[in-house]
Amino acid sequence: MTDAQVKTWFQNRRTKWRRQTAEEREAERQQANRILMQLQQEAFQKTINQPVAPDPLCLQNSSLYALQNLQPWSENTAKISSVSACE
Repeated sequence: MTDAQVKTWFQNRRTKWRRQTAEEREAERQQANRILMQLQQEAFQKTINQPVAPDPLCLQNSSLYALQNLQPWSENTAKISSVSACE
């Protein structure tokens, strides 16, 4: 092989190596993002499924306890349906 052919061969190898490493890095980055999203989703699901521990201060104060157990979103749907039925 001539010097020019050797130089071209090494340039091609270097280009191929750079492309492969860039693709590998991108694949690793995408995999890390998928794992991170999965972990975040699992953590979010755990927080949704865990019951909220009552606040000790609220347990001692009946007014605060009543407020803590108040769920306005469930009552609002009943009120909205009764108001629309009256019209």
